[in-house]
Amino acid sequence: MKIKRSRYKPLYKKFIRLRKNIQNRKKILTSFKSKKWYNLVSFLNNMLVRRKKNFRAYDLNQYFISRFSVSYKKKFLFNLLAKQRLSLFYGVLPEKYLKKLIRISKIECNNLKLLPSTLLIIYLEKRLDTVLYRSHFAKSLRESRLLIQHGHVYVNNLVVSTNMYQLKKGDIIQISSKYENTLKYNIFSSNLWPLPPKYLSINYKTFQIFYLDNLQLTNFSQYFPFSLELNSIVNYHKY
Repeated sequence: MKIKRSRYKPLYKKFIRLRKNIQNRKKILTSFKSKKWYNLVSFLNNMLVRRKKNFRAYDLNQYFISRFSVSYKKKFLFNLLAKQRLSLFYGVLPEKYLKKLIRISKIECNNLKLLPSTLLIIYLEKRLDTVLYRSHFAKSLRESRLLIQHGHVYVNNLVVSTNMYQLKKGDIIQISSKYENTLKYNIFSSNLWPLPPKYLSINYKTFQIFYLDNLQLTNFSQYFPFSLELNSIVNYHKY
């Protein structure tokens, strides 16, 4: 009995339906060389130009309510694309993992007195690979995951090889000295924008990160190049 394997799908093709450069990648535009992608490439180029001129902040607590009646098909598509944007931004999260986070955020929201959408973002931002990306030590979440999987990231002087490792208050993250030149290149090429969040205390001389764990006071509106629609994701997907 043959098992049908899932066909490999290039990462840049996942941006086609969303029509947004969600991860702010510059090399993604070079992947569309065929003439049929001309409209999409021009659209993404215009978005990058607007991004440089005017920085737009998205309110994460905003809940989309249509002015007129919307069919079930359009509402389903809207929620589906919102979930795909969130998953793609954090490095293509597995479906089971995202379901688990939504379920936990709904259960613990009453005890912590926070909204489920806020808890969902907190769990995603506490991940080790996300912290490396936010501190500009890695250009993308994919690069930060490679550093973690190869055993070059230390948390409290212990090697951590899991990407979804949840950090705690007072944790100290350090990267192996073999990658100092790569870290310097990533930091200088990023221009430190958007600025690292306030829940991270970063020492760029020793390449260390001190995790403060005050995400509840952080405004994440400037850290996403698109509208997250968190309330739609949490309320629609009843897990």
